[in-house]
This record gives sequence, C-alpha cells and structure tokens, in this order.
Amino acid sequence: MLGFIVNPVSGNGRGLLVWKRLEKELERRRAIFRVKMTTKQGEAKKLAVELLQKEEVSKIIAVGGDGTVNEVISGMKKANIPCIFGHIPAGSGNDFARGHSLPGDPVAALEHILSGMEGKAIDLFRVNGEIAVNAVGAGFDGEVARVTNEAAYKNWLNRWRLGRMSYIISVIRVFLSYRTSRVKLTVDGKETRLEKVWLVAVANIPNYGGGMLICPKAVPDDGMAEVCVVSNVSKWSLIRAFPMIFNGSHVRHPGVRFFRGKQIVIEADRELKVHVDGEVSASTPITVEVEPRSQLICG
Repeated sequence: MLGFIVNPVSGNGRGLLVWKRLEKELERRRAIFRVKMTTKQGEAKKLAVELLQKEEVSKIIAVGGDGTVNEVISGMKKANIPCIFGHIPAGSGNDFARGHSLPGDPVAALEHILSGMEGKAIDLFRVNGEIAVNAVGAGFDGEVARVTNEAAYKNWLNRWRLGRMSYIISVIRVFLSYRTSRVKLTVDGKETRLEKVWLVAVANIPNYGGGMLICPKAVPDDGMAEVCVVSNVSKWSLIRAFPMIFNGSHVRHPGVRFFRGKQIVIEADRELKVHVDGEVSASTPITVEVEPRSQLICG
C-alpha cells in the first residue's frame, strides 16, 4: 500500500493542486493508498511515523517541496521501519527532485514511483542530531535562507512560478549588511583555519537554493559530503561572481575552495545561522556526519 503525505500550501498552494490531479489518477488506476495532509510546519515528520506504524505502507511519497522531503525522511528514520521514499515535487525550489533527476510533471512522477523499479540507496547527513537530505549551509546562505522564508515576496513569486527569484532578492538584501567571519573547518580530523568567510556549504547533491550548482561534484550515494567554502573575497568581487554559481563555473574562482569528507565540523568566531535543507534550524558550531546509503528512494 502507498502512503502519501501532502503539504497543500507548498509552492504557494501548488501542493494541493498537484494532489487533486494525483488523486484522480490513483482512483483511475484503482490504487490502494492512504493520504495525510499537513496543517503546519513540522507535522510531516509525525505523519510519516504514523503511516509506518499504523498503516504498514510499502512506500511513502512526499508531495511538496524540499522542506516536506526533509520532514518525511526524518520521520521515516525516527520510525526505523524499512520503507522506500518517493517524491512528487510541488515546492518552489525542488532541489531534491532536480538532484535525483525525478520527473517534474506530477503524473510522470507518479508513474515513476509506480513503475516497480527497485529503490536506490542514498546518503543522508546527521547535523547535530537532525537529518539533512540535500544540503547544510552556514553563514551567508544561512542568513539568506532565514530572510527568504520570512519574506512576503516569496509567496508572491511562487504564485508566478518564480521561486528562484525570491532567493536572488534575498541574496541582495543580505549582501548589503553581511559581515564575514573567521572559521575553523575540520574535515575528517584535518583542521583548516579560514579568514573572511562568507559561507560554508555541505552538500549531498550538486544543486542548491532552487537550482544553483553550489557543489557540482557532489554525489548522493558515494558516502562523502562535498564542502564549498567562499572566503577572502570582497563584496563587489562576490556580487560580480554570483552569476557563476548558476552554471558551476565558480569552481575556478580564487575565493572558492572545496573539501570532501565524512565528518565536517564548522566553528566560527561568532554565531552563524545554519540552514538544513533550506530551513534555518541551528547555529554554529555544528557537526555534519554522513550516514552512507541509509535511505532507499524510488530510483
């Protein structure tokens, strides 16, 4: 039996519209399923536990954005009952779907899930006890995530399918007042001291923030985290280089460094905001640990 967890307000209401279309398709196929609707942030985690413990589902499908993906997988890990995860994107960024080459069309995504293909195992991150599926960001992008999630323009732009633009607007807003910090980065026990750090991003997939290629070489099932550090760059040099992140050419910029490892510790000379899959939920210091191939997804 299939279990669906739907975030009806994801993508400024797109989640509900997508579900109505899916429901008709499931009924046409005479599929056996259960559906749970979220009513508030954080609820999808509890609903995933309920589906696994009470409904004995074989697959749980998240209908929503990257925040919903994170909550559902977090609930699945909490329940500790083996189950395949599926996703039908209906958010503003949809980085998980993009990073795993999942269909964007809801019915095509459903067909992919129902195809009977064997699941593939992907890595997860454990961040100070929390689960991260896509990426963790400390510093500038943590602050950008905070501003974006609180901004009125996010909903307005989502309504016009311009979710990526809300991130870009927030980047400009934060850029004007942000100050860099000194960071101690420890990767698998090797310590690196960094000056004038703008951000530290730890990623499991290449894309980030609605499609930006922050870590182009990140692989979701290799047991390693890809770490991108931007430091020792002036404000104006950074703003000129910003467009490079959309095609991954920032990898050649002298202010960008990359690291790879299984355990990453980020410490700073002041408290930095940290986002986990786009939601601000922590501050430095943090420890990110890779949990290799620990979740099956519809592959």
